[in-house]
Amino acid sequence: MGAVGGPEEARGEGVNRRVGGPLCGLVSGPLPVEAGVVACPRATDRGMAGVREEASLREELTCAICCDLFTEPVMLECLHHFCKECIQRYWASCPRVTSCPQCRRELPSRAFRRDLLVSGVVEKVKKCSVEERKRESQKQLEEALQFHQREKENCLKMKHKAEQDLCQITKSSGELTSKVRAAFERLHRILEAQEKEVLLELSREEEEAVMRLQGHIRELERDVWELERKIQEMHQALKWPQEEVASSARPTLPRASQPPFSLQLQENKYQGPLQYIFWRQMLRSVHPAPAPLTLDPESAHPSLVLSRDLTAVTEGGWPRVGRGSPRQFRQCVNVLAAQSFGDGSHYWEVWVGGKTKWDLGVAADWVDRTARVQLCPEKGYWALRLRNRDEYWAATTPRVRLNPKSRPRKLGVFLDCEEKTVAFYDAEDMSHLFSFHGAVAPRLCPFFSTCFGDSNENSEPMRICHLAP
Repeated sequence: MGAVGGPEEARGEGVNRRVGGPLCGLVSGPLPVEAGVVACPRATDRGMAGVREEASLREELTCAICCDLFTEPVMLECLHHFCKECIQRYWASCPRVTSCPQCRRELPSRAFRRDLLVSGVVEKVKKCSVEERKRESQKQLEEALQFHQREKENCLKMKHKAEQDLCQITKSSGELTSKVRAAFERLHRILEAQEKEVLLELSREEEEAVMRLQGHIRELERDVWELERKIQEMHQALKWPQEEVASSARPTLPRASQPPFSLQLQENKYQGPLQYIFWRQMLRSVHPAPAPLTLDPESAHPSLVLSRDLTAVTEGGWPRVGRGSPRQFRQCVNVLAAQSFGDGSHYWEVWVGGKTKWDLGVAADWVDRTARVQLCPEKGYWALRLRNRDEYWAATTPRVRLNPKSRPRKLGVFLDCEEKTVAFYDAEDMSHLFSFHGAVAPRLCPFFSTCFGDSNENSEPMRICHLAP
């Protein structure tokens, strides 16, 4: 069926159909095969060989004119098969010569014969194709169903997580609100106590000044009364003898004058920068206030140079000669503070100025000081680092790049031993930079690293900031 030429060609394997005349170019080369369609349900287990056989069978049952499975297949005298409607339409377009559109053989008449055998095979193939499409459609639906079920489960999980986050945010917001209110209430109490103290001092000064002035006024009134009496006596003595007048006119000793009262001095005391004055006084009551840390010389790397007051450190280039302490860092230019903390909350500030690189933070008291430092929480360090002038990193695993609003010149470090938190701030505007959680160690020490000098580009010292007394 579907072979080119005579009956002997009809028994060949495969067909190469070419159509000339009015249908030239419509069909050329092997006929197309519908992908993924098998001849019957059993063919699904035959592998690639079965697929090729099915494709060959469909090709044999494909009309060379419409390139689809036969519909009412008919056979011409040359034994080629076409759809009944297709061959009639083709012959209608070629009124002069009756020929086979496949082999170009001229036919004596337009007679054909219906091929029931081919028709039956085509119907079976179509039926199998429909069933296979149903199975494919069902399979696709089942896969889509499974996909949507998985998506639904994921959505439900994400919804549950979002609801948990919502509850956590609400709870955390409430706790933070209480914490902020408590902090402001403490500040309010400090300010109110300071206000009462200042107003009480002002009232006491006023009372003392009033009492002093009132006493002075009373003394002056007594003096005026005494002077009036003396004046009257002198008016009367004008009639006395001259010697008696001289005796009565003897001047009395002058009274000790009271120091003059200056209202301007009192006003000047309370006309200065009152808010700054009160703020500086209030710092003594704020907790935690910047701690007056000092550096531990025994922990300093031999290349580090410490200031006399142990508040500043810079990298000196050449290691100091001498026996090192067992607490000394050997591989990296690091130094710890002399103070360490195991409880409570603490805050300190460090001036880094225009340094091009540094490390700064908190270290556990058990860190290995003989090995090269690996800056990460797993090794006992909770720190920030600067590299290449403007690359700020949190020393986490992996590293986290930070993008501060401006280049910090002074950093604040906050350690809360109860909450196991280490937080970093730009101390000039107190903007938050980064926070570590889970900082656990028996003792935690403030940690500083100047890094190497880089040909004097990084020679500026790091300095612990102390509040002015």
